[in-house]
Amino acid sequence: MKLQPGELLLTTREGSEADLVSELPGARVLGPALVAAPSDASATATPSRLVFARQGFPVHAVVAAEPTAIATALAEAVKAAVAGAATAWTLQAWVADAEAANQLAGDLRRLAAAALQAAETTSPRFRLRHVDSAEQAHTMDGALAQLCMLSRTEVAVGATRTRDALSLIPGGRARQKAEAAAPSRAAMKLEEAFEWLGRGPEPGDLCVDLGAAPGGWCHVVLKRRARVIAVDPAQLSPTMKGKKGLSHVCASAFDYAPSEPVDWLLCDMAWRPLEVAQLLAKWAKRNWARQLVANIKLPMTKKLEILTRVRETLTEGGWQDVRARQLYHDRDEITLSAWRTA
Repeated sequence: MKLQPGELLLTTREGSEADLVSELPGARVLGPALVAAPSDASATATPSRLVFARQGFPVHAVVAAEPTAIATALAEAVKAAVAGAATAWTLQAWVADAEAANQLAGDLRRLAAAALQAAETTSPRFRLRHVDSAEQAHTMDGALAQLCMLSRTEVAVGATRTRDALSLIPGGRARQKAEAAAPSRAAMKLEEAFEWLGRGPEPGDLCVDLGAAPGGWCHVVLKRRARVIAVDPAQLSPTMKGKKGLSHVCASAFDYAPSEPVDWLLCDMAWRPLEVAQLLAKWAKRNWARQLVANIKLPMTKKLEILTRVRETLTEGGWQDVRARQLYHDRDEITLSAWRTA
């Protein structure tokens, strides 16, 4: 069944389509890394709370891959999204993060630029309200118009208010730069997590990193001039030796107890998810930390079921506003955040 106007078009990590479908009643796999869902699906699962969705939008129209047709559909989609208000808008064009779709990315970039040029003729006042970035549109409570190229001949067009968007990054691909100085690629996961949250440790904050070796997450925290206690029976990378603000406790995360209140509890352990959840819940019950960022490894099947149990365990332990998202740099895992009052 082809994508229909009025449906939600969502993109996910390739291989996670079935997991995203399980979050949305009536959803179906549209293709690699793409899922379609009924327009009323968000009533059951708020898009911003979806775990396995990177980006998405309500489809206003599916049009021919031709600049004038796209320009006309963009003007209509933005007008509908902002209820006719003359507000700022920006355009993002993306393809699904899958091998075949990625080959269309260059065509789509050229098509999006041509559609903006066409809008100068078809809708000149609308074109004048265009701004260069989603962040700029967001400061004006504007609209995010999106294009997703479905094939060489068809493009899905839609728009939302920026405040309702799943991400302000095209396709939700929040790529982080790999640093030569970082002990592992795990550093990119924590950088992305802080970007997702819009906050992170401040200078002088005390962090505890459970399962720290070889030190990728510690590296990120130290760059922010926070202090970090690395807890792991394994040794950290030699590049971490002597780093100011870093101390290493050579012990199991399950045996460790902090000697003073902790601002941020960080955890990236290759361990069974429900056991990790119980450990993190213990930290909340004992008032050991104020904020949490954790990476949870999920099984190959029943991911949503296990994740539900993980969230329940954390909430029962005292963590508040437990959020979960499969971030761009996550693989068969998800990132959790939560906080608790002092």
